[in-house]
Amino acid sequence: MKDASMFGRVGFIGGRGFFSNYGGVENAIRETCLELSKKNIDIVVYGYRDTNDTIFQLPDNITTIMAPHWLYRQLGQFALIFYNTLHAIFISRPSVIVVFASGPCIFAPLFRLSGIRVVCSLRAIDSQRDKWGFLSSHILRVGEYFAWRFSNVFTVNSKEMVRHFSRKRSDSKFIPNGCRMLKGEETDLTKAFGNRPYFLFAARLDPVKRLHLLLQAHHNLDPENRPILVVAGGNSKDIAYEKELKRYAGNDVIFVGHIAQAQLETLIQRCVAFVMPSILEGMSNSLLSAMINGRPVVVANIDANSDVVSNPMAEFEADNIHSLMAKLTEVATDLDYRNELGQYLKERALTNYTWEATSLEFLNAIHEARGE
Repeated sequence: MKDASMFGRVGFIGGRGFFSNYGGVENAIRETCLELSKKNIDIVVYGYRDTNDTIFQLPDNITTIMAPHWLYRQLGQFALIFYNTLHAIFISRPSVIVVFASGPCIFAPLFRLSGIRVVCSLRAIDSQRDKWGFLSSHILRVGEYFAWRFSNVFTVNSKEMVRHFSRKRSDSKFIPNGCRMLKGEETDLTKAFGNRPYFLFAARLDPVKRLHLLLQAHHNLDPENRPILVVAGGNSKDIAYEKELKRYAGNDVIFVGHIAQAQLETLIQRCVAFVMPSILEGMSNSLLSAMINGRPVVVANIDANSDVVSNPMAEFEADNIHSLMAKLTEVATDLDYRNELGQYLKERALTNYTWEATSLEFLNAIHEARGE
């Protein structure tokens, strides 16, 4: 391993800010940078002001560059990334910049033209998500093209994406997300559930996440053996879809909205099972958190999920309500099944998915981008 102290500044761009808990990109940037900060690297993280889901003291070698909040609020994510791109090119000048996600990668050629080395890191094939309109999906598709075409080093966080992009770029690198043991303590939120067992869904209210399928399956389970369903997530861009989902709200289905990381950690630690019916994923941070903390998971058997869990005990047939109902019933009623599955998943996560290992892979990618 090269001496990390010889690095120039390294930038991370693509998320909403170091303290944001908006989604997987923000969590991956935060955890990777915290690990890399132990290597005596000068790190700058770009975002926007007032993203304060989780606040703590930054290490001395991490700097945050925050765009005005009004810019994001009024003009959206594209304007935010463009502002931070200009800051990186003309003011902060990292020697290498790590660009996360499809949309931000549209600026990869600008970084290259300005003499900044680029590591692009796709977290999913975002252009395939149901929520985007015609124009947005095409912009994302351009970003995905620019990511593999113009980056010095191109990385993805699922083996499925390696298989997809290897036809275009043979040196595509797999860098998985990491996870860590949680320290969540009981909160007012969990106290409100009492001792009632619950399934947990934690994701954006996006059609591709298939919460509607889970709600229908849960509604059709035997009420005598049915844990309640807790839905943690917001940020829906489809108001009509969100309204349709919330028709199921009641004593047995509780929507808690977008919550802070500490609250989510507590929910993960105490759930009967973490349920992820999504049909489009990269590598879910919440899924990995559930695994490393020994919680059973129930996931759709898409390639991205199967590569992570590597056990049919945790899977159901994607978009099949009857298969999902059968798996939920099995997990809810069979304690031995839950314990066996939870223990297997914990061991798999500890062996394969840690932020320390992930940060070292990014460090190697940064070295490679620098030609070292």
